[in-house]
Amino acid sequence: MIKRILLIGMLIVILWVFIVAIDDCRNLLSTSSKDYYVANTFSDTGSRNVVTGIYLDYRLFDSLFEAGILLIAVSGIIFIAKSDDSYADKEM
Repeated sequence: MIKRILLIGMLIVILWVFIVAIDDCRNLLSTSSKDYYVANTFSDTGSRNVVTGIYLDYRLFDSLFEAGILLIAVSGIIFIAKSDDSYADKEM
């Protein structure tokens, strides 16, 4: 019974913290970046679609580096997995 009461109390505290955090975020919201992108995307990128302009022009290098890091990480994992398999076969 005490565990249930403690669990309910913890859930209420977490809910209260979440509500306070959401209220603080509403006070911090700014639309300056959105206004900039909407006003300047066509002149900066030549794209009529704002999302495409942001993804392919403003964030192009960020996306390429993310893909490169993912490729390196997957290659490393495959290399380590293959190395461990050959080592395990030699022990038996």
